[in-house]
Amino acid sequence: MSFTNHHHHSAKTLVVLVLLAAGCGRDSSPVNDTASVNDADPIQLTDANFQNEVIDSVLPVLVDMWAPWCQPCIAMKPTIRELASDLSGRAKIAELNIDQNPFIKEKYNIDKYPMLLIFVDGIEVQRLVGTQSHKELLEALSEHLIEEELG
Repeated sequence: MSFTNHHHHSAKTLVVLVLLAAGCGRDSSPVNDTASVNDADPIQLTDANFQNEVIDSVLPVLVDMWAPWCQPCIAMKPTIRELASDLSGRAKIAELNIDQNPFIKEKYNIDKYPMLLIFVDGIEVQRLVGTQSHKELLEALSEHLIEEELG
C-alpha cells in the first residue's frame, strides 16, 4: 500500500514540474517598449517614433510588421535579431507591433503577416510578404546597403 502512495506522489510531483516547465517559457519576448540601447537588437517602432526612426533615417531600414498572435511572425524573431546584429551600422532593422500601432498599419496598408518593408531615404522600395530566411532578407537588403567604404 505504501508503495502505491509513494508512486502516486511522485507522479503528482512530475505533473507539477511539467506544468512549471511549460509555463516558464510562454512569453519568449521580453516586454520592452523603449527603443533598444543595444545596436544588435531590432529597434522597437511605434506610431510615434516611425517618422524619426524610419522616414528620417540615413541608413536603409527593414521594418518587420508583426503581430503577437501571428505564429510565423514569432518564429521569425531570431532571424530578425540575427540580421540586426549582422548589419549593425549598415542598415536599421526594426519591428513594429501592428496591434499597438494602428496608424502605421493603416498608412502602409498592412494586411498580411509577417510583412517586411524596406525603406531607403524614407521611401518604401520593397515589400516582402510571409516568412523570409536570413539569406532572403540579406539579399533583399544588400542592394540598398550603404557600402562601408566609398572608394
